[in-house]
Amino acid sequence: MSSSQPPSGERNPLGFDELIAILVAFGTMGTIFFWATSRNPSQFGMRNWQFPAVFSAPAAGPASPTLLIPAPSSPDLPAPAPAKVPAPATILIPSPRPTTGIAPLGPILPAIPPVGVIVVPQTPIARETPPAIITKPKAPKPKVGPVKFSDIPDKYWARPFIVALVDRQIFTDFTENKFRPDEPMTRAELARLIERMSDKEPTRKPINFEDVKDKNPAASAIDGSVEKGFLKGYPNNEFRPTKDVPRVEVIVALASGLNLKQEGNATKILQVYTDRKKVPKWAVEKVAAATKAGIVVNHPKPTLLQPNKTATRAEVAAMIYQAMVKKGQVPAKPSKYVIKQVKSSK
Repeated sequence: MSSSQPPSGERNPLGFDELIAILVAFGTMGTIFFWATSRNPSQFGMRNWQFPAVFSAPAAGPASPTLLIPAPSSPDLPAPAPAKVPAPATILIPSPRPTTGIAPLGPILPAIPPVGVIVVPQTPIARETPPAIITKPKAPKPKVGPVKFSDIPDKYWARPFIVALVDRQIFTDFTENKFRPDEPMTRAELARLIERMSDKEPTRKPINFEDVKDKNPAASAIDGSVEKGFLKGYPNNEFRPTKDVPRVEVIVALASGLNLKQEGNATKILQVYTDRKKVPKWAVEKVAAATKAGIVVNHPKPTLLQPNKTATRAEVAAMIYQAMVKKGQVPAKPSKYVIKQVKSSK
């Protein structure tokens, strides 16, 4: 006989196989769900959702600032907030300076160089060189002591006059430390000495001598000595530059250039000379004026004038020096061969 009681309401517990089947079913459904949503999340309104790299994009590289966290297995649970990863340090690279505009005065350096960094300029900084010192040439020192000539001993009678004129560069034509004091003097050589000795202004017109060409080395000195009133020419418009000059012409030339005037009785003044009768008449007054002025120098005998004798270089040097004494250019030097001034009687 069948039972008339209803079945009991109690459920029997699930077995192990049933539980496994249920988990497999849910896992399959979840896998399909995540795959579908990861393919096109905009259709399901889940654009901001993050999914594991298995279903979306490739794994993030080391430079990515965030990490992707897989979504929870249950759609009902909220997704955990992604972990914050500190951003990498930013390196600022200064932009190059514009090349246009005003060029800088020196090398471009960073405004504030890093600590411990040695800044080396691209181009070396040139050192400023001090300006060159311009020195004026020193003036030549004056000669110490008298000039030494091998042919003029210390006790030579005309040595003081010769040395003084050489120091003043009136005599310059000597070589190998030889003065040649006993050599004769020519008229051209006398003109050179007068030109160097005298600072007188020209008072006469130049003369165009027939025997003095422009190419003559002594032409300028001859013209100067004539224009200043020291020398004169000979007849036929000749100067005779190579002629040896006699002593009387040297005395007359110096007296004429210095404008010495004869005072007193010329005959009385010339009585000091034992050979006074040999003085040419045209030269008497000038020789007397030169004698009174202390220009005449007689060697070896002071009383022997020897007017027509050829003048030597030493004799001319002595009388030119005495002419400079008369002008006040040089001091007088004591010498027994200088004819002293004499008093004239009227």
